[in-house]
Amino acid sequence: MATLLASMLIGAGHPAMVVSGVARHETVINDQNNVPYPYLEKEVDAVEDQQENGEQSVYKLRPLPDLHSHLEEEMAEVHRHRAEERTKLEEELLRKHMADLELQAVDRYHYRRSHAWVVIINNAPWSIKPRITYTDVNGDVVEAPPTGIFIEPSTGFICETNCKQYILIDSVWTEYNYYVNKQTYERVRDIRWDLRDTNDWEHMLPGEPPEMRIYKQSSDENITDGDRDVDEEKHLDAICNWVRRLHIGYADYEQRFPRSGKRVQYKGVVHERYSPYSQRDGKEMQFTLYNDDSCTDPKVRYEYYKNRFDLMEELRYTYENDKYEEYFAKGRNDSLKYFEYFSDPLLPRKLNFCASYRLDSLKSIDLSPGLIVLRFENHADRCLYKEFQFKLSDGNLIKTVEKFDKADEDDIVANDIASRTFLFQQNKIVLQFHYTFGALTATTVEFTKPPKPDYGKELVYDEKLTKIYRANPLDPIRSNLELYKLLLEQLQSEDRIRKQFEKMQDDINNIFDQRKVEKMEPKLKFNLFDPLRNGTARALRMQQHEEEQESKREIASKPADFLAPYLIPFKNQGVLTQTQSIEAYNACLNDLKTRFVTLLNNLQRQYEDLTSESKSLNRFLNKFEVQFNNFDYNRLVQQAKDLELRKRMVQQRLTLTHEESQKKYEWVKASLQKDPRLNLKTEDKSSDEKI
Repeated sequence: MATLLASMLIGAGHPAMVVSGVARHETVINDQNNVPYPYLEKEVDAVEDQQENGEQSVYKLRPLPDLHSHLEEEMAEVHRHRAEERTKLEEELLRKHMADLELQAVDRYHYRRSHAWVVIINNAPWSIKPRITYTDVNGDVVEAPPTGIFIEPSTGFICETNCKQYILIDSVWTEYNYYVNKQTYERVRDIRWDLRDTNDWEHMLPGEPPEMRIYKQSSDENITDGDRDVDEEKHLDAICNWVRRLHIGYADYEQRFPRSGKRVQYKGVVHERYSPYSQRDGKEMQFTLYNDDSCTDPKVRYEYYKNRFDLMEELRYTYENDKYEEYFAKGRNDSLKYFEYFSDPLLPRKLNFCASYRLDSLKSIDLSPGLIVLRFENHADRCLYKEFQFKLSDGNLIKTVEKFDKADEDDIVANDIASRTFLFQQNKIVLQFHYTFGALTATTVEFTKPPKPDYGKELVYDEKLTKIYRANPLDPIRSNLELYKLLLEQLQSEDRIRKQFEKMQDDINNIFDQRKVEKMEPKLKFNLFDPLRNGTARALRMQQHEEEQESKREIASKPADFLAPYLIPFKNQGVLTQTQSIEAYNACLNDLKTRFVTLLNNLQRQYEDLTSESKSLNRFLNKFEVQFNNFDYNRLVQQAKDLELRKRMVQQRLTLTHEESQKKYEWVKASLQKDPRLNLKTEDKSSDEKI
């Protein structure tokens, strides 16, 4: 695995090498039970209302002077700092003691568990990556020494050289050479990775690239080495590549796990992955968080899905309160984005929608026993909030509260109602208007609904049933007619709200029923061009392709039917009359003759134009030959030669076309006279002139 990974990294341009050494027992057997979960948790936040912090007032009261003594607090702070320093010293001593204990052998196999992994040597001299430099104390820009980064092939995790899972490094190697580690060290992090230094690394094979060599100043090798070829120094040639090019089929790549699944247990986390379409519900990944490191007490479970018709992407389940959270992608018919519920149906539930994709601009629904809260975003009537309180026994409305956003200043016809409350049991309607300029409170109007009039009669307005509170005495007073119209509008709105409540209950029940069916019988979708699953569509496409190819071969094998277009007017007639046959016969020959004549005329016209242009250019050259320099004169001469070549080509094409047209015309004429579909007599066959 290390060899394969190093080969891929080298092919991608990384300075990778295979490391042979000693690792810990957990690393050798790929035991992740004590390893913290390496992946970050994917957080998908539900769309919730955010309350903006109000601006702080400019006017503030001056705080009272502090007359209490702070000596005890200051002394406590001093003692706290001293305690923190002692704690840091103790932790540092404990860390050093633990580091010393790590160097001790755990068991008798501690230094004998061979393992191989991959190292990427940054700033390596043979790397094609950019060099890493820094400025030293003298102000010179120097090249940084090579450093290493480890990659564990069994997991793919990247770690620094100070990681504790590797104990010893015996050697490293690439396709060029084999390097034996000669350094004396206690930890792997102390190793120097400059492979050119022969004091630290022993080069086993000669003939390596020149960038891997460093010669001493007193040696004569650097004088003669430049004249020798590297291949002359080789004592051993590695075998050539005898394996095929690495190829993983689409089906094998999709499986990617033994038995279509893989389960890895980390410290307090169990991570499970599945092959695409291997699970009935489309699950591709799941990880469970536990309250303990031994993974016995589950806390939260995260499930991720793909290729589902209901577009569910993630499911979160909290074991403590038995809570479910479902997240969906965009594209559902109901625009559902987030669904939160509990196993107990009497507990609150919440639905979030993509408001921009819904006609009613609904943003969220909060469901509780006897209470439904709707929130909107960019609604047409600027409604932000609707609250329905109803009886659980019969479902009758008790109270409805609506909140509206304030209209723009330039919207003169907009309603300035801030909230509207319908008290169905008390038979009242309470309106609260937006704050006016300079007012400390809001203006309210309370209507007590009058009794319903008899059929055919209008509603009678009683001003005694109306209570008005004006926040600003300077505001204009509403007349009884205006109050009467306002009352009629609210009564109409009350009827609409009743109908909306009934429709909303049906919509919510439909969403719950649909989610129940989608969870009980999940359906998966696949790409139209998926070669593994869309066998029907692929077979249909292949059949259409074969039919098209067969049709082309059949057309190419059969001679052209020149008479077919001229028999269309007589397609419903079985046998043609003599007059109809002569008419189709002459029409076919006349059209063919016209086509050939047009083609010959076009070629003749091209020939005449080229002849005229060539004569004009020759007269121009003969007249002004002395006035041109050599470059322009040669260019014009070459242009004249090109015109002559084109003229000869057109003349030859004209001659060949005339000959071929005569032959083809006679062949078509003979074919038509022998065609059994035409009712022609010998004396009726006109002898047409040649073209």
